[in-house]
Order: sequence, then structure tokens, then C-alpha cells
Amino acid sequence: MNNLRDFQSQHLFLLVGTNPLPNIVAAKLLRKPKGQVYFIHTDETLKIAQRLSDSLGLNETTRKFIQVEESNIADISNKVTDICKNLSDQEVGLNYTGGTKTMVVHSYRAIEKACREPVFSYLDARSMKMVVERRGQLCLDSSVSLSIKPKIQDLLALHGYILDEDPTWEPFQSDICRELARIPCNELRAWCDNNLRQERDRKKKNATQLKSVSLPVNPPFDKVAHHWQGCQLLGDLAKCWGIRVDKLADWMDGLWLEHYTLWALKQIAPRCQIHQSGLNIKPIEGEIHRGFELDVIAMRGYQLFALSCTTDLQKSRQKSKLFEAYIRARQMGGDEARVALVCCALKDKDDGIPVVIQNEIEETWDAKGKLRVFGAEHLPNLSAYLKDWFDSQPKMDGESEWKK
Repeated sequence: MNNLRDFQSQHLFLLVGTNPLPNIVAAKLLRKPKGQVYFIHTDETLKIAQRLSDSLGLNETTRKFIQVEESNIADISNKVTDICKNLSDQEVGLNYTGGTKTMVVHSYRAIEKACREPVFSYLDARSMKMVVERRGQLCLDSSVSLSIKPKIQDLLALHGYILDEDPTWEPFQSDICRELARIPCNELRAWCDNNLRQERDRKKKNATQLKSVSLPVNPPFDKVAHHWQGCQLLGDLAKCWGIRVDKLADWMDGLWLEHYTLWALKQIAPRCQIHQSGLNIKPIEGEIHRGFELDVIAMRGYQLFALSCTTDLQKSRQKSKLFEAYIRARQMGGDEARVALVCCALKDKDDGIPVVIQNEIEETWDAKGKLRVFGAEHLPNLSAYLKDWFDSQPKMDGESEWKK
């Protein structure tokens, strides 16, 4: 039975677009060991091609950059043909997932004409299958969703980013997070607003004020109260846990939901084949902070799952968080990326229930099937709902790993 190794090429051509992820997948799976990679790029995508080369560990003997004018038929055809003149009897492949339509058509034609038995392929983002053809005949459509397993650091590097600080890989006080997830969202929000924020302008209280805040012990907080370890004030609990009181206040004011979501992901990671998860992902480019972050991420194969979290009860804020996460996730993970909002949207609120928010975003962004909203009703059993979401994605397959 055929597999992708049967279609690997000694000379692999890649069309470089603005999303480098398909090129990495193609190069890892369709290039023979020590084979040559030809990056067909434009002036705009030169840096992306260079980062791809670096990620693959290529050097001057195993790579070639071919700059073309993206809409110039003759330029594309002539430059690709010139390279192929010396490859007519060798193993040649073209993966045409990236690039413009003009680049695809005329690179394909040039290679088809100049080479004896070229292998053509593309990566289908919807099914996460590599589709391979030869002589105009379909040879293989193989699921490759788990064929390579980059970490978020690798994915960011393809876009020229590094991490501003080390993400959080383990949740903080996960036992308490699970108790907080069972408290009615509106009552938890009310306690935070009334105790952690100024009454006049709703801004967070300063450290001195926060230290004297009484910890909640009455229903519905009675089940979480035993975690206070005998402390009565927020300042005492902060000292007991070895954390600054303002950081503890931030955690209680909503960051706990990010940690709870990370905990929920870790419960399903083995069954859903998630190889990395973390929170507080802040990319920077050089020394420039890009002004955005991903609350919680999970990597399964080369697919990025980005989860945005908020305890804000306002629908406008919930939608804003989902919008931003959707844009950033697609920027980092391409069409394969999936996005979720974990929030406190209430099932009994006519215009704010999770399915309404989800439908509005899907219609606005033509994102059917690419996002999910989990609201207050889902929080107590979030792991199970997350598993259902992961299980609804394309069939998982593949065994090889991301290797330098």
C-alpha cells in the first residue's frame, strides 16, 4: 500500500505564501533525506522563505530561493523552467498549497513540461490531508494531522516571533479553580466587583486596600472556603501562598478561568493527542511587543487550538475576545487553526447564550465549524465539552515527529 514515503522527492519545490505552515508540513513529509528544497517566493514572502529554511535546518547546498513576480506569467514560467532543465531525469516534486493562483498554475505547467515524472501535492486545510497526484491521476490522500508536532515556539518562529516571557505550563491552584467553576457566574462576578474594585470607578483596588479584603466564606462560597487554609483576609492568603496580593486579586478577578481551562485541557490531553498546552502566550518581534496574547493554547499535531477566556458578563466584551482570538489564531496557525471562547455567558439570557454568540461570529467571519463558545452551563464539566470539540475535528493520523 502506498504511503507518503513513496512520493518523496530529491528536489522539492514549494510555493511560499503568507502562511508558512503548509510548507513546513510538505517539506517534512515529501522531501527525501538531504534533498534539495526550492522556495518559489515573491519579494513580500522572502523573509518567510528564509525562516522556513532556518526551521528546516537547510544550508546553501540544500536550498535555493527563486524570487518571482507574483502576477508575471513569463517571469514565473521562465525561472522555474531554467531550474528544471537540469532536473529532467531526477525526482522532482511540487507542493502548491501556498503562493498566488498565477504562481500555482505556471509553476505547475513549467515543472510538468520539463520533468519526467513529477509529483504534485497540496495540503487540504479542511480535512488535514495531503493530496498527491502524478500524471494527472490521484495517487494518495493521506491524513497528516499528527505527522509533525511543532511546539508553539516553533510556530511563532515561522512568523518571526519569539515569546516575551515563558508561558505558564501548569495551572495555579487547580483544585480551587474547579470549585470556582461551580459557583454561579453572576454571584462570583458580583463578589469580585464589590470587593476587589473601587466603588467609584470600578478600577482595581491598590495593594494596601486589597490586603484587608475579607475572603468569601458564605454560600455559594462555602465549598471553596476550606481552601483558605484558615486565612480570613486576602493579604493573609497571599502571604500563605507566596504570591503578591495584587496578583492574587487578578487571579480571583478572572484569571482563574484561564488556569481552569488549562487544567481541563490537561485532563483530556492523552486521549485527544494534545502534545503541548499552556497559557499567557505573548509574542514579540525582535524587541517589539505585538500588543496581543493568546490566553490558552493547545497544540495537536500541527494544528493550533486557541482558547480565549473571560469572566465578563457583557456580550460585547465576550464577542470582542472571540474576534481577537480568531484573528490571531489564524495569523499564527493558518486555516487549520481552531478557536474557542470560554466565558460566563448565561444560558437563560436571550441574546447572550453561547450558541447565539457563536452563530453571530460564524456568520460575520464566514467561520462555520472553526470556532466554539463554552458558557456558564459548560464550566462545571468543561473537560468533557472540550473533548467533544476536539473529537469533532478531522480524523487524527500520523506517527512521525517534528525534528530539526
